[in-house]
Amino acid sequence: MYCLFRNAQKLFAEITHRIRNSPTRISVATLFHRNSKHDVSIDSYAEKDFVIVSWTSKLSKLVRQGQPEEAIFLFKTMLLVMSNQRPNYVTIMSLIKALDALNWDVLIMMVHGLVVKMGFESEPSVLTALIWSYSVYGMGTCWSLFHQIPNKDVVLWSAMVAACVKNGDYVEALELFRRMQFFGLKANHVSIVSILPACANLGTLRLGREIHGFIIRRTFYHVTSVQNSLVDMYAKCRSLETAIHVFDGMFKRDMVSWRTMIRGYIENECGIKAVNLFSKMQRLSFFAPDEFVVRNMIMAVLQSGESKIGPAFHCYVLKSGFLDFVSIATSLLQMYAKFGMVGSARNVFDHIGNKDDIAWNAMISAYTQSRLPFNAVDTFTQMLCMNMKPNAFSLVSLLQMCSLMASQDASHKLGESIHSFIAKIGYSRNVYLSSALIDFYCKSGRVKEGKALFNEVHTKDLICWSSLINGYGLNGYGIEALETFSNMLDCGIKPNDIIFLSVLSACSHCGLEYEGWNWFYSMKEKYGITLKLAHYACMVDLLSRQGKIEQALDFVKKMPMEPDKRIWGALLAGCRLTSGPIEIVEFVIEQLATLDPQNSTNYYMMLSDLYAEEGRGEDAERLRRLVDENA
Repeated sequence: MYCLFRNAQKLFAEITHRIRNSPTRISVATLFHRNSKHDVSIDSYAEKDFVIVSWTSKLSKLVRQGQPEEAIFLFKTMLLVMSNQRPNYVTIMSLIKALDALNWDVLIMMVHGLVVKMGFESEPSVLTALIWSYSVYGMGTCWSLFHQIPNKDVVLWSAMVAACVKNGDYVEALELFRRMQFFGLKANHVSIVSILPACANLGTLRLGREIHGFIIRRTFYHVTSVQNSLVDMYAKCRSLETAIHVFDGMFKRDMVSWRTMIRGYIENECGIKAVNLFSKMQRLSFFAPDEFVVRNMIMAVLQSGESKIGPAFHCYVLKSGFLDFVSIATSLLQMYAKFGMVGSARNVFDHIGNKDDIAWNAMISAYTQSRLPFNAVDTFTQMLCMNMKPNAFSLVSLLQMCSLMASQDASHKLGESIHSFIAKIGYSRNVYLSSALIDFYCKSGRVKEGKALFNEVHTKDLICWSSLINGYGLNGYGIEALETFSNMLDCGIKPNDIIFLSVLSACSHCGLEYEGWNWFYSMKEKYGITLKLAHYACMVDLLSRQGKIEQALDFVKKMPMEPDKRIWGALLAGCRLTSGPIEIVEFVIEQLATLDPQNSTNYYMMLSDLYAEEGRGEDAERLRRLVDENA
């Protein structure tokens, strides 16, 4: 998106160059060199032209200085003062840029009418500016404007390509780029910067490489904006090494260069490399990080998994003054929450001056993630007292948190209160909230209420179906769960790996072994869904609950991937439930202690208790002593 806005600026720079070469432009110098017998009229025209240029210059300056409202006021003043003269199209273009900065779509249409009234509708420069303005609101008017110009130049084509990319019409952008070449127009660096995001977002690495080759053959390979776009394209197409190669070979890097490369590392899940690059930028670059880089860095720290880096970066944010940005403070809050440091998250939250609804919602989510339901409810109440409106995600978090409350009565009351609140503020048709409500009622054992709510949902998505299937399974209604799944398939909805987790879990909880194996094998064979560890864990749980411990262990050993804690945990739970062979229990506990050394004491104490139940008191005592010695 940054590249698009920078590209817009370059387009307007190209437009300015084009105006100087336009045959319709009235030049003061040309007028003064005409025949002397027309000196009086020449002077009059020259003076008028000078006045218009003066007003336009002031207007453009205000736009450049980030004062669009003042620019618009100046234009109104100009019309009043110079009622006998009309502005030229350079003035109109400056006005359009001012309106762009304010996103005033109604005024854009009014200026469009002014353009037609003044006869500028065939002027490519003005229409190029209008196309960019209208592209914020869709492509319909843009295409109409584009088609009405018979002689399109490269700037207009590039603007249209950029507009398509901004609206996500990447295929159309590529087609426009090809047509531009077909009509014999030579692409410039602005065209390239316009089209590369289309390659990036479509993941068409081959086409991106072809454009890279085209760039090398032309003279603008070392243009910084072009190289930035190449880095972005390669990173998004998962060719990170090539992105790094382009970045390292850049003769001159700007702030966007560093930002793009940092973002590229994050997009390729190389958080620690992004952190290292940020440190390098601090040492070698003259550019101070902006708000966007700092937010990306918080994401990189979180992605790195290094919780110790978090507080250190927090100090940097504090010293650099970025903590005054609510968006950055909120990102820090979310980082601490995901690291499980809810106290630090609250500390950041308390120091946010003007909390917006996103900050409040983030704090509520932080408490629910940390399984602190009463803190979440308290924060939610404070939020309402501040006249802040909770978003759907916060309400989903609160509903999920209800199941964590120790008191079932308190859980029911809170869930019902949230349900009433959702209806009151007009969120009843929100499918995510409907799914969360279905999940809440089913987890509370109130399956009938969950089913009734499900029936009220007009457009059911996968999450909605999954909530009811999972709810049936949790409450022992295995047949109903499978019938619901069949109904979903009959509605033409394609299942994904998540909904199959709900189906397999329902089969496991309800002892439907045959059906479980049937759906397990159909995942890949019939629906082309890759089996994940969670699906294998469901099958291990299914076998273990049936007392088929040896068969479950054999299944685990034949898995195509290494089992994790979930797999061994499911097998251990089955052993304890059905009194499985103690030799298998010993083997499973050794695996768990290796994978989860922090909880190894708990696992060995569990084994000691099983020894005692088996009448092996000496083994139990020996194991307890061993645990105490290593504590």
